[in-house]
Amino acid sequence: MSEIFPRPFNADYELLGILGKGGMGSVYKARQVKLNRIVALKVLHIEGDSEEEKEAEKRFYSEAQAMKALNHQNLATVYDFGKQDDKIFIAMTFVEGEPLSDIIKKQKIPVDVVMYIAWQIARGLEYAHERGVIHRDIKPSNIMIMKNKNNAACIIDFGISITTESQRLTNPGMTMGTPEYMSPEQCQNRNVTLQSDIYSFGIVFYEMLTGDPPFVGGSSLSILNRHLNEIPRSIRKKNDEVSEELEKIIFKCLEKKTDQRYKNFAIIDKELRAIMNGTTTKEEPKSLMGRLSKAERVMFLILVILPFLMVLMVLLLSFKKTPETLPAINYLKPNQSWTMQGILLDSANSIFDGDLGTARIVQKNLALKASNGILVTIRFAKPVFISNLGIAVGDQSDWDNFQKYSKPKDIWVHCVNSTVKEHKVNEQSSVRKISLEERLGVQYVPWAPVEVTELVFELKSFQNDSKNDDLAISEIRIFGMGL
Repeated sequence: MSEIFPRPFNADYELLGILGKGGMGSVYKARQVKLNRIVALKVLHIEGDSEEEKEAEKRFYSEAQAMKALNHQNLATVYDFGKQDDKIFIAMTFVEGEPLSDIIKKQKIPVDVVMYIAWQIARGLEYAHERGVIHRDIKPSNIMIMKNKNNAACIIDFGISITTESQRLTNPGMTMGTPEYMSPEQCQNRNVTLQSDIYSFGIVFYEMLTGDPPFVGGSSLSILNRHLNEIPRSIRKKNDEVSEELEKIIFKCLEKKTDQRYKNFAIIDKELRAIMNGTTTKEEPKSLMGRLSKAERVMFLILVILPFLMVLMVLLLSFKKTPETLPAINYLKPNQSWTMQGILLDSANSIFDGDLGTARIVQKNLALKASNGILVTIRFAKPVFISNLGIAVGDQSDWDNFQKYSKPKDIWVHCVNSTVKEHKVNEQSSVRKISLEERLGVQYVPWAPVEVTELVFELKSFQNDSKNDDLAISEIRIFGMGL
């Protein structure tokens, strides 16, 4: 028999629709009447006094108590909980989005997006662990991707969570969790620690990159045994876009012994940020190749590398220099041969220092109106061959600051060569249009090598949800060589 909506649940809540059903309860989309707020209302039916039902009620209130103490952008927030007749309920954040489990089934997620989602999950669990709460059931279906918030991740359902100071709520011999995502200690019904969440996090990370958890198929018991005895297969053999550094992080999360895993999510947070920011490798431009398919790499070689080699040959012949006399392609740092101006550059150190932890903040109206939106003008003392360019938007020193400040969306880069008379800043032929995403890390844009004496960065638009009056840019990285 189908349920009728809308209908009142009690004086405080009106049920608007069903979101999901389980063995002993349901989750509804509801409206909190007094505040006119849309919430997710989790309702558990208690019809007797059996030990199983008492256990379920204990776990339900444990979820409410644990989650109500948490307030983080990557965790669902509990607003209210209580009991109505034979039903107990929790009102929590209604997350508009899609379960990570559905996204994994539908598509292959790019590696950089996977890292961004995993980093958010790590941040949320780091916050929960610091407050003594262990989730115990981390899996893709308990992670929502919020489409209206730049694909932010939100961890939901602390239904079997425990606090580090509390007694276990399960009876002897009762194993809680989902077999594919359970840690070895959960499989053996041993004490659960924060390292148990780290193991489950590693499983989710593995699945996002390969499409499946490391141990699937067969009975639940066989899966539990594989967690205890088998080593997961290589991620890089299934996904050749995954770096060795990233695979090492995941496999350290999946160590069988708790003392061999990471001590906490703060370390994982730091190591993930290092990879996303490109600080684990000296040859940062190679990260562009890591994002391309094999077919795209072949096209890249044809369209970019071959013309680049032809230009080098012309340069060698025209300047009559041997290859040893030409400088290598490097990250070009500001030096005395540069002259700079623009609204970003009363202090150039913050955007050319190679440090994503520093940012340049300017007023948005100034950025658009002053100097016709020219953010940075860089003049080189002699022609420079630019082979790649990357930009990090926002203040990337921490997540709160990244969300706080407005970020550019579209930037036009004018490539000017004063040795060629027809090259002027306002000519369309010399303009590269760059569209940036609102995400952490340096974004290396599609870029054909070009010879310039001047680069002009012109701001054209902001990200759609930018409301702050201040604009932030963390880094501009230019790769090339002097001629």
